[in-house]
Amino acid sequence: MADAMWMKLRKVPWEKYKMSPSSKKQVPRILEALASRKGARAMKAGHDMWVALCSGQVWPAAEPAFPFLVDILGIAQPEVQGEVLDLFLKFATVPNDEDAEEWQKRLRMILSNEHRFMTKLSHSRDEIVAEKAEKLLAVI
Repeated sequence: MADAMWMKLRKVPWEKYKMSPSSKKQVPRILEALASRKGARAMKAGHDMWVALCSGQVWPAAEPAFPFLVDILGIAQPEVQGEVLDLFLKFATVPNDEDAEEWQKRLRMILSNEHRFMTKLSHSRDEIVAEKAEKLLAVI
């Protein structure tokens, strides 16, 4: 997965998407770390991803990061899944009306398109993952 992810990450023009100025790391590097099998590294990356995409607001780089986050969510340990679901819960706070920016509308749409996956996660054996997935289902 790591090699395939790396190749896909290289195809995204990340420089076109704003992220939080307070982030010290680039989104592709954080995504690679988040996909790590090493729990401590992945958890640190979860925090770094929050800073990059959700610090103060949801940043436009959340849109191209989303499919990678979904892939990671499918393979991660429950504690990392909880981190990713926290990101998605924040993503769900972007405006969802005619005043929303186009990237915000697309982010809401791709988040809603993962309804079935979130339903599956809402039945997780891990209580925290299940609870966060249920909260996300309620807002998408």
